[in-house]
Amino acid sequence: MDARRPAKLPAHRPSRRQEIVDAAIEVFSRNGFAETSIQDVADEAGVVPTAVYYHFSGKEELFDVVLQSVIAELDEVVERARPQGDQARALPRVVDAVWQWIEARPDHARVLYSHLPGATEQARQLRVQFEEQHIERAYVYARAVPTDQRRHGSDAAQHAATRLAVRTLIHTLMAIHPMRLDGGPLSRRSPRALHAALDEVSMRIVGQDLPAGR
Repeated sequence: MDARRPAKLPAHRPSRRQEIVDAAIEVFSRNGFAETSIQDVADEAGVVPTAVYYHFSGKEELFDVVLQSVIAELDEVVERARPQGDQARALPRVVDAVWQWIEARPDHARVLYSHLPGATEQARQLRVQFEEQHIERAYVYARAVPTDQRRHGSDAAQHAATRLAVRTLIHTLMAIHPMRLDGGPLSRRSPRALHAALDEVSMRIVGQDLPAGR
């Protein structure tokens, strides 16, 4: 064996699967789904390709597991950001928490926002589920706003308007975040100014005011 090259690591160690997933997040983030090979992931993880196949049937399954891992992590971030009591103030806190997560985890964010659409059939389904889940959460937050702070109209009209507003908000956020990454059209904007603008736009979409001090 060439002493100058590090030995490849064994495939079956209990933590190896997660290490491969972590490596795959970096590679998929960097290359995208189509341009990533199992060899690329193996090289990043410091294992031989057969070690990747020991845990995953192929690239599609690996990408789906990566996506599930990223979504689960973001879900935890959102749950931690939600206040225990005042749900009416949850939305700005969640929007801020997601922003901070993207700043701290750009590789994960790229996988979720840039490389997710259309990669695999399960990825397409996961994206729909992800969006619908966050639409439902945002709806709960928006409906928690006191009645005198909502737009006027019948209960049915308010319900429909809130549904449309939160759906618009989630799709707006899903569109904006990729534009902040990797030389996108918003990547040269001041992060602080963009963050403030996103807060304001988010609250306006759902008919709320920004919390004091924001």
